[in-house]
Amino acid sequence: MYDNNQLKNKINTSGYFVYRNYFNKEFALKVVEEINEAKNTVKYFDNNNNLRRVEKLYDKGPNLILLNKKILIILNDILGEEFTIFKDKFNSKPPGGEGFFAHYDGIFQFLDQNSIKKNGWYEYGDYFINVLVALDKCEKKNGTIEISESHLGNFNDLLKNTKMDGTPALNEEIERKIKFKTINLDIGDMVFFLHTCPHRSKKNNSNKSRKIIYYTYNLNKFGSKYDLYFEDKKKSKNSSKALVEKK
Repeated sequence: MYDNNQLKNKINTSGYFVYRNYFNKEFALKVVEEINEAKNTVKYFDNNNNLRRVEKLYDKGPNLILLNKKILIILNDILGEEFTIFKDKFNSKPPGGEGFFAHYDGIFQFLDQNSIKKNGWYEYGDYFINVLVALDKCEKKNGTIEISESHLGNFNDLLKNTKMDGTPALNEEIERKIKFKTINLDIGDMVFFLHTCPHRSKKNNSNKSRKIIYYTYNLNKFGSKYDLYFEDKKKSKNSSKALVEKK
C-alpha cells in the first residue's frame, strides 16, 4: 500500500513518482487487444510501416475505460483535486525504434489555423500530469523513460530552456546540466510525472517491442479540453514533428 501523503509530497517536491504492481499481465494483454481492435483512432507508422503510435483510445474498450477511471481515482486520492483526461496515446517502440529527445511536455509554440502563435498546452491550462502505463517490461535496453525532477517557472521561463523551434526539445546546454534517472518498469507499473519534468528515451536495442500508454490529465476546473486539443493539433500549421511525440 502507498501513503498518499508521501506520494503527494513527491509530486510537489520532485515532480514524479513510480506506482508499482498496479495491474497484472492478463489485464495488460486485454488492454493491448482493445487497442489493436479499436476503431476511430489516429495511428502513426514509422518508415518501415511499423505501428508506432495510436491516439484517441482511452474510451475504446471496457478495460481502457476502467484504466482511465482508476487513474482518475488515484489522482484525486493523492492530490485532492478532480482531473479529466487531456490527451492519450499508445506507443509501440519496435525493435530498432528510435527514442525521443529530452523535452518538457507542452512547452512549445504553435501556429493555429489562422497563423496566430499559441503557447502549447498552456492554451488549455497550467497544470498537467502524465501517467505512463507499462504494458511491457521497460528497461534501458529497450528504451525506457529517463526522467528528471520538475523545473520551476512559468511558460516563458521554461520556453527559454528549449530550442524554441516549434518543438518542446530542450536545448543542448540545458540538457547537459540535467541529471536523468532511468526508470525500469515491469508490466503493471506506472509513472506519474508533471509536464515540467524533463524526460527522454533511447533507441530500442532489444528484439521485442516496448509497449506503453501515456495518459495526460488536466485539472477538471479548466473543463475538458480533449476534443479541442486534438482539433487544434490537426489544424496546426507547425510541422508534424512539433506535435507528434515518439517517446
